[in-house]
Amino acid sequence: MIPLEGAASAAFERAATSLLCDCGCHPQSVKDCACSRADEMRDALVLDARAGKSGDAIIASYVSKYGQKILVSPPATGFNLIAWSGPAIGLLGAAVMIALMIRRWHKSSLAHPAERGPASPAADEAYLARLRRDVEESR
Repeated sequence: MIPLEGAASAAFERAATSLLCDCGCHPQSVKDCACSRADEMRDALVLDARAGKSGDAIIASYVSKYGQKILVSPPATGFNLIAWSGPAIGLLGAAVMIALMIRRWHKSSLAHPAERGPASPAADEAYLARLRRDVEESR
């Protein structure tokens, strides 16, 4: 492969890092994949870049041929926006729910302090008597 210069090199770089190799092995960009199919795709990208196509034009031609599944990261528009924002919205919703539950538990524990009740005076006296006896025995 003859090295590219200038705009052709930038167009190749943009396309090679934005497109997935369609070889079927581990999904990697065309630039990173080491299979023979990636070599073929890189050669085709070099030809397109030398023909004067911009990186975006090369990417658009592959998307029209293979669909958005050829892209390393699909654009955050339309239905894809749900895939990008869904996890963040889910985490935010879960955090709000947890905060509300903790707040409710805290309020309910403050609202019913009498349910715990104070310790009985007889139990306190028995404890204190046993404590005094243990202290005197240890001397």
